[in-house]
Amino acid sequence: MKTNDIVINKVIKWLEAENKSYQWFAEQLDVSKSLVGCMLKGEHNLKSERIEQFAKIMGITTKELVQSDAIKEDQLTVYLLGELSNRRSKRELDSLLFAINDYVGLKEQMK
Repeated sequence: MKTNDIVINKVIKWLEAENKSYQWFAEQLDVSKSLVGCMLKGEHNLKSERIEQFAKIMGITTKELVQSDAIKEDQLTVYLLGELSNRRSKRELDSLLFAINDYVGLKEQMK
């Protein structure tokens, strides 16, 4: 997911959770309601300065605003491209999978 989409989704969810309107948000940004509507529909790419304004209004850091929820919830996905062409690469992948499963198992025990 693109940073622009992540920010837009978080802002929309925050506005709903806080029971705030686009008009209120526009007043905080000192812009028109229609511009806020365009930004939150994804019709404009958000500049870094605008993202910083959003974060300040929401009372969170810019890093929190742009960070995907999947990363926050430790639900990362790794995509491997290509294929294993020899026994050594297959052993290395098996070793990696074992280490991942071991880590997950230990993390579950810590809960």
